[in-house]
Amino acid sequence: MTTRDPLPAHAVGTAFLSGRQGAAGIAARGRLRGRDVDKPFRGIRSQGIDLSTIRGRCVALTPLLGSEQAISHSTALVLCDAPLPSALERDDADLHVSSTGSRRKRRKGIASHRLDGAFPTTVTHDGIPIVTPATAWCQLAEYGSQRAHRLDIEHIVAVGDFLLSGMVVPGGSRIPPLCTEAELRSAIRAHAGRRGALMLSEAKGLIRAGVDSPQETRLRLLLVCAGLPEPVIHHPVMTRLGTLHPDLAYPGIRLAIEYEGDHHRTDDAQWRSDFERVRALQQAGWTVIRINKDDLNDPIRSHALLAQIRALLASG
Repeated sequence: MTTRDPLPAHAVGTAFLSGRQGAAGIAARGRLRGRDVDKPFRGIRSQGIDLSTIRGRCVALTPLLGSEQAISHSTALVLCDAPLPSALERDDADLHVSSTGSRRKRRKGIASHRLDGAFPTTVTHDGIPIVTPATAWCQLAEYGSQRAHRLDIEHIVAVGDFLLSGMVVPGGSRIPPLCTEAELRSAIRAHAGRRGALMLSEAKGLIRAGVDSPQETRLRLLLVCAGLPEPVIHHPVMTRLGTLHPDLAYPGIRLAIEYEGDHHRTDDAQWRSDFERVRALQQAGWTVIRINKDDLNDPIRSHALLAQIRALLASG
């Protein structure tokens, strides 16, 4: 078996055009036909990129994108780590690309869109050009308002909350928000008259900054849509452990509502921390209601939860 010469170091872990103008300094053109060189898109070659993921395929597609083109819609939001329905995060999903000019990127595995007018782009840490997160959010509402891709308003609000809040990472620190409320409102105005505009108008009044998770968004919307007063997000409570910030709170009656995902149950250290946190809130004179996913997904449990909170508000 003939041993092939390795590709130049700068060509490994990246993608490049296979034509004469972009062959990454590879002298022997036949080398690009080697089995160790991937062919993710027509006109593109790569090596060392995980093409089984959306992010990897976006890296591979980038050399094909012109100045008028950018990754868009749910694909851009996946790159931003936004919370999306699982169907939109599938690694085999088509990549969305928007173009402002007459040229539209047409390749297998690419969903091509036309975006009227000039739009700003930003660059992720991977160097992939994407439409601004605010624009991608509006595109998500446009896509989600179609009957074939129906998304609920809570999905749109959860992504809006994420964009305004940033992402909480292990240790409790928060990655900065990806856009401002002003940028979201500007994008909504630019989207006026298009499909999804009504959903965006409804979502505009519901998105909030400082939210930690999409489940927290769902819980808040459950309460508000049931006609209950809007709870305060992360209200500061002085306790013997210092200042704690319940997920949601009704400070007037000292009621704290905490959403607990499965990791609160399976992680022993997290469980002990939650136990002490709840006890500290209770010792500070607060009532604590602990919520899990079944309380949001089961209508009977949701109804019981709403009745409990409504009764506490009435008695307070």
